[in-house]
Amino acid sequence: MSTAAGGDSLWTIGRVLTWSTTYLTESGQTSSPRLDAEVLLAHSLGLTRIQLYTEFDKPLTAHEREPFKANLKRRSQGEPVAYITGVKEFMGYEFSVGPEVLVPRPDTEILVEAALALVKDIEAPAILDVGTGSGCIALSLALKRPDAQISAWDIDEGALGVATSNATKLGATVSFRRCDALQSDVWQVGERFDLLVSNPPYIRPDERASLPNSVLGFEPLHALFAAPDGLSFYRSLAVTAPSVLKKGGHLALEIGYTQAAAVMAILAEAGWSHVTCHKDWERRDRVIQAEWAGE
Repeated sequence: MSTAAGGDSLWTIGRVLTWSTTYLTESGQTSSPRLDAEVLLAHSLGLTRIQLYTEFDKPLTAHEREPFKANLKRRSQGEPVAYITGVKEFMGYEFSVGPEVLVPRPDTEILVEAALALVKDIEAPAILDVGTGSGCIALSLALKRPDAQISAWDIDEGALGVATSNATKLGATVSFRRCDALQSDVWQVGERFDLLVSNPPYIRPDERASLPNSVLGFEPLHALFAAPDGLSFYRSLAVTAPSVLKKGGHLALEIGYTQAAAVMAILAEAGWSHVTCHKDWERRDRVIQAEWAGE
C-alpha cells in the first residue's frame, strides 16, 4: 500500500478496503477479511464503518494509512481484531479487552439472556459469576439489572484488572474477588446467591490442534483448556455451587456444543433438578441451566 505514481489520490478508502481485504484473505488468518478490514480502517481513522462508505472516494494520505498498515499486519499474523482495537461489543456494551482475557463471543450472550430470564421475577437478585474474565457477563447483568447484587470471581489478577476497568468505564457495580474456584475452601463464604453463572474453560487438551492461530496464539490458554476431558470445571461446580446457592437457586453454564449430554448427566448425578439446554444462534447446544432444590 505504498504511494505509487499519481500520489495519495490513488489510495481512496474504497481502494484501501479492496486491497486490504485481498491481503487478509491471502494471509489465511481470518474467515471475515472484509469485515476485519472495515473495522480496522474505521478504528485507525476514528470513523464508524458506515462513515467509511459515505466517504468511499476520499483519498487517504500516507500519514493516515501508516497506523492502519501496522494494524493490518498484526491481523495478518493472526492477532484478534479486538486485541488490536482494544475493544469488543457485547450485549450492546463496549468492553475493553486485551491478551489477559478471552475475547467476548456472541454465543456467550445466550448465557446472559438465560441468566436474565432465571432472575426476572426476583427482586434484587444475588448473582455470582465464576471465571469473569473481562467482566462481560457480570457487568452486562449489572447493567441490565441495576438492582442486582453481583459478585465476580477470577483466578487471574490481570483479568480482574480488565474487569475492574470495564466496571468503571461502564458505570456498573460488581464486587470482584481473586480466587481459584477449583479449590473447595473458597466456597466457604457467608453469602447466598439466587444464581451462579459461569463460562468456564471447556476445551479438551487434545483439541488444541483444531484451534485457529487467532485463538491458540493470542488468547489466555488457562481460560480455554480444561484437562483431561474438558469437563473438570463442570464436575467441580456441580458439587461446590450448592454451598453458595439459596434453596431453589439456579446454575447457568456455557458449554462446548458437543458437551450437553455429559454436562447434563454430571448435574443430574449431583442432585440438580430441572436440567435443560439452550441452543445458540446456529442451533447448537450452548447453555445448560439447572435448579438446586436444597437438601
